[in-house]
Amino acid sequence: MSFSWDEDKTTTRPEDFRYHKSTKVNVSTSEPIDVDSQESTNTLPRGKKEERRDYITREVLGVAEKSLIERFLNECIINEDFMFNGIVEGYENFLSFNDIRELLFARESESVVIDCYVNTYLFLPREENPDIFLNFGYVGAALKGYVQSCRDDKSKEQHFDYAFGKLDRSPNEFDLLFSPMHVGTNHWALLVIHIKEKEFHVYDSLRNKLHRDIPQYVEELKRYLKGNHIGAEKWPLRYPDPCPQQGSGDDCGIFTCKYMECLARRDIHDLPFSQDDMPYVRAKFALHFIKAYFNA
Repeated sequence: MSFSWDEDKTTTRPEDFRYHKSTKVNVSTSEPIDVDSQESTNTLPRGKKEERRDYITREVLGVAEKSLIERFLNECIINEDFMFNGIVEGYENFLSFNDIRELLFARESESVVIDCYVNTYLFLPREENPDIFLNFGYVGAALKGYVQSCRDDKSKEQHFDYAFGKLDRSPNEFDLLFSPMHVGTNHWALLVIHIKEKEFHVYDSLRNKLHRDIPQYVEELKRYLKGNHIGAEKWPLRYPDPCPQQGSGDDCGIFTCKYMECLARRDIHDLPFSQDDMPYVRAKFALHFIKAYFNA
């Protein structure tokens, strides 16, 4: 049966969209915040100064890049607002100074960081080289959290409608649909909906832990898809190999990003990355936005 998608689904944002804990608020301006500060780290208290220099990515950077990051960290002292509040490079990016600082210091990633990674390393490169990518769609990193915080089916459907309504085509026209999942209280994993293969795949960087809310979310998705003429109720839930595993406690969000990047770029059988690559991945991603902020 062909998929019939209601175009009105893109127009109504659920009332509680702003308030889920792993979602940043979209506020008014679409321009970068321009603040010029060259404050030296020498003005900081001793402990704070040493902490500033102890970001995990410094070992993989050159002198110029370290200098740019020091300049950015000075900005963080006087700014608690958004670095970017709207359209950057053609995509919505709502990033705060704290989001980038968390990347540099290897801390847990928010949903907006994952969304911006997809914009930067999947959507933008696909525009330039579409042939190297599979036909993938993305429903946002906050969807699972919204759905599983809802108390009634109508609210759940509103969030599904909003997320799926932002796709540029019907779901059954994709090879893969990516749905990052905020699991438990402080973990990220990736759900991949294989439309053509009729399977759900989970890529989890902490496989040794039992995450009961993952199959619960998959069942919610099955019910929603069935209501929109995709009979996914019998599709199996699999945990494929290879699946690189994390070695630190706060890299799960970055692993989730790398799973998507490799799968979208057809590196399905290899997933050629490991925990050792995380400092470089964090530094490269943080510098992408730091350079944009300073027009460097």
